[in-house]
Amino acid sequence: MVLAINADNDGRSKIREYVKEEGLQQKMLLRGDGVGFQQYHIKRMPTVYFVDRKGVLVSRSPGYQDFADLEKSLKSTLRR
Repeated sequence: MVLAINADNDGRSKIREYVKEEGLQQKMLLRGDGVGFQQYHIKRMPTVYFVDRKGVLVSRSPGYQDFADLEKSLKSTLRR
C-alpha cells in the first residue's frame, strides 16, 4: 500500500484536485498542520519511506528519486 501525507494546510478540495490532475492512486492523509515535518521528521520533500510487511521502517529517502531508484528500494523492501 502507498500512503501520501499532506504536510501543509491545503484543504480537501485542493488536494482532491491535485490527486485527480496527477492521476494518483495512493491514499492521502490530509491532516496538514505540518504533520509530515513534525511527526515524520521530514527535512525535504518529497520523502519516501519503505515499511515492510511487519510494519518495520526499512528505509527513509529524502528528496527526489528517479523511477529506477524507487523500484530498487521497493524490490528490496518486498524481499524482506
